[in-house]
Amino acid sequence: MAVESYVDDILESSEAVFRRIMSTIIAKSDQNAKIELVRQYTIVDTVLFEAIKSILNDLKVEEGMISRFLYKYFNIEIFKNKKREQLIILGSQLKIQYSNLQEEKQRVMIHIESIMLSISNLERLKIAFENRRELLSQHSQLNKSNALIKKINAKIEELSGYHISLE
Repeated sequence: MAVESYVDDILESSEAVFRRIMSTIIAKSDQNAKIELVRQYTIVDTVLFEAIKSILNDLKVEEGMISRFLYKYFNIEIFKNKKREQLIILGSQLKIQYSNLQEEKQRVMIHIESIMLSISNLERLKIAFENRRELLSQHSQLNKSNALIKKINAKIEELSGYHISLE
C-alpha cells in the first residue's frame, strides 16, 4: 500500500512533516465543522403552520364545496377571498423556509461526508503505523511511532465529536 511507504519517511523526518501530512489528510474539515456548529440555522416557524391551519379551517367554513372544487381543479374564483390571498402569501413564506432548510441540510451533509473521509484516512494511517511498529528495532523510532499514533487517535476523537454534533 502507498500509506505504508510513507510511514518510514514520517518516522525519519521532523514533526513538521507529520503535521503537514495530518493537515493534508484533514483538509480543513475540522475548521469547517467548527464553523458549521456555531452557525445559526433556520428554525421552522410553528406559528406559520398554525396560521395556515387556521386560515384553511376558516376557508372551509366561509366557502362552499362548489367554490372550493372550482378553485382546486380549475383555478376559478367565484368571488375574491382574502383568506385565499393570505394562504398564498403564507405558502410562499413556507416555501422559502423549506428551501432554506434543504440548503442547510445539504451543506451539513457535505461537511459530515468530509469528516468521515478524513477519519477513514486517519484510520488507514494509524493502521499503517501499528503494522510498521512491529518491525521497528530502534527504541527511539518505536517511541516516536507510539506518540504519532496517540496524536492520530486524538484527532480521530476530535473529528468523531464534530461528526456526532453535526448529525
